[in-house]
Amino acid sequence: MGSLKLKIICILFIIAFIWIIMLLNAGPPKPVVLSEGKKVPTVQGTYCWQNLLSNECVDKISPPEIIANNKITPFSISPQSEIKINFKKQPIDGIEVEKWLRSNEVEQVKVDGNVFSVPKEKGTYIYSIFARWDKGNGSYIFSIEVK
Repeated sequence: MGSLKLKIICILFIIAFIWIIMLLNAGPPKPVVLSEGKKVPTVQGTYCWQNLLSNECVDKISPPEIIANNKITPFSISPQSEIKINFKKQPIDGIEVEKWLRSNEVEQVKVDGNVFSVPKEKGTYIYSIFARWDKGNGSYIFSIEVK
């Protein structure tokens, strides 16, 4: 009976240890992007992150190419709707948002806290979010269609 308890305790210890290592080696916090009460899907872009065991920088293709390669369907949204961006762990100096006009042309978006408004003109738009933390930085991409 004592041997069974010892085995169970060892197994629980191993599971807890693996879980802690996975948490400590996680990448940048992922955002929750909301509009009109619905979650807007995002894709991880370029990032650099310092883990417990290593440092990692991942350079990805441009946001328009990421959207195309991942076959991301633009999120339907009303003109001039607000988009709210939240992170469980708050970035150091807020967030930056860019709207991609063409493959290599971007426009800074005015963000008030963690909220910005989409254009009133109908069309498909690609946005990238950039944020920094003590352990590194990350970017996230999403696409909307103003209807």
